[in-house]
Amino acid sequence: MRLSRRFHLVLQSELEDQLRRHALSHGMSKAEALRSLAVRGLEVEGVEGAVNRADTPGTLATLVAAEHAVLMVASVLPEGERRMRELGPQAARAAEERLALFSDGEGEAVQ
Repeated sequence: MRLSRRFHLVLQSELEDQLRRHALSHGMSKAEALRSLAVRGLEVEGVEGAVNRADTPGTLATLVAAEHAVLMVASVLPEGERRMRELGPQAARAAEERLALFSDGEGEAVQ
């Protein structure tokens, strides 16, 4: 069991108001809201040990749909399964290049 750690911080009044509204709207204390927001922030930043957002239901559904489309096309093409396996590495490279269009090179999404 790990000991809890206490952090003392000073928030500007505007930030404290935002925290209070967030806590109220989610039915939690300010401390719970701070912990929740800290976890979310660490996930977005990709800090080691943070929950991986790649396994969210939406991401998994997208992957299943993409794989289903590939298998459907492969099923109607002559030698489709062989061609699908051969083109797999090329598809992975193309996907990485496409994802790079949406990031700034450090894994952060471009906004």
